[in-house]
Amino acid sequence: MKKHRNNSVILAPWRVKRAVGFIELNLATSLRLADIAHAAGLSPMHFAAGFRSATGFSPHAYLQERRIERAKAKLISDGLSIDEIAAATDVPAGTVKSRLHHAIAAMREDSRVRRYFSAEIG
Repeated sequence: MKKHRNNSVILAPWRVKRAVGFIELNLATSLRLADIAHAAGLSPMHFAAGFRSATGFSPHAYLQERRIERAKAKLISDGLSIDEIAAATDVPAGTVKSRLHHAIAAMREDSRVRRYFSAEIG
């Protein structure tokens, strides 16, 4: 573990990889910062600062984002209900619904923009 000139903690790439692997293996469980930090071999405080420097996300934000991505993938591929997916991914059903709504709205907007520009060009 090193420090930059601005005193931000820099994690070794293997520590980041180990933490990310641990998160991926345990997405459906209740994870604590201490658990992830332990997997990376650091104290929670040093791990959190270093993880944010390395990834641009706090450990909690990264974990939530990965859970949401897993939930969206399950919704598409598994044919499960939102409540079943929420239970399987440890993401509240309301969060899954909200994120899914935003993703669908973005896809619709994207298709409208593509249709508009293809009509303008064609």
